[in-house]
Amino acid sequence: MSGLQRRRSSSLCFLLVFPIAVWVHTTLAETFKPAPSATDVAVPSETTTLSPESEGDLLMVRRSYAAAIDAYQRDTRQSAVLSNKIGIAYHHMFALDQARKYYQLALAMNPSYADALNNLAAVYHGQHDYKQAERTYKRALKYSPSAAVTYCNLGTAYFADEKYKPGMEAYRKALALDPNILAPGQSQIVEEGSTRRQLVAVNYYLAKTYAAAGKMEESLAYLRKALQAGFRDRKQLMKDKEFAVLRSTPEFHALMVQEIGGD
Repeated sequence: MSGLQRRRSSSLCFLLVFPIAVWVHTTLAETFKPAPSATDVAVPSETTTLSPESEGDLLMVRRSYAAAIDAYQRDTRQSAVLSNKIGIAYHHMFALDQARKYYQLALAMNPSYADALNNLAAVYHGQHDYKQAERTYKRALKYSPSAAVTYCNLGTAYFADEKYKPGMEAYRKALALDPNILAPGQSQIVEEGSTRRQLVAVNYYLAKTYAAAGKMEESLAYLRKALQAGFRDRKQLMKDKEFAVLRSTPEFHALMVQEIGGD
């Protein structure tokens, strides 16, 4: 979920919220997680007639987004949930205007629908309207204040707008709500469409966020990404208090030698 922004958006962790029993959400870099095995849940046989919504959900898992839209639109019900799902399908096809139309339709039916607000904000981000994206993410948080996904996306919008301290604070809140949401192996910084300055800043501040949380392995992983993106302010790195513990590790010194060429 979250994510299909511009034709690749500026940084990390774009999460579109997809309401479905098994697959909760997907990211720019991921599709829905695999369904549980047959030993975990009853799997309908091929002859079972699925509702249009269930058929659309399965097609979304298979990344057949146009077919999913057709299935959803065969459903005779009108609901905010269905409109949001159609918006997500268009979002994955980078049809941002159509995605926005359906998110707004969902919100017309349910103005406090936090998932649709999150997804609409991702459209604004994809269209580089970062201030509107920030405002819309904040509206989503009014209705769902514990949504780590939305805090993560808000942080991404702040970083795209070069508001680094608020971005770090939003990421910190996301991490407090979900310790895995910013894990280097799960969220990816999308380099296409990002400036080198943005990539350096996002990775460096994520390294600080993890270091402050005592997660040294993750901090080191993002620090490596920052260095590879071009960070070279060794003085700042040696001064930032968040890195005090990390600086005492042999892994940190090995990274400095490898990436910068000094002790």
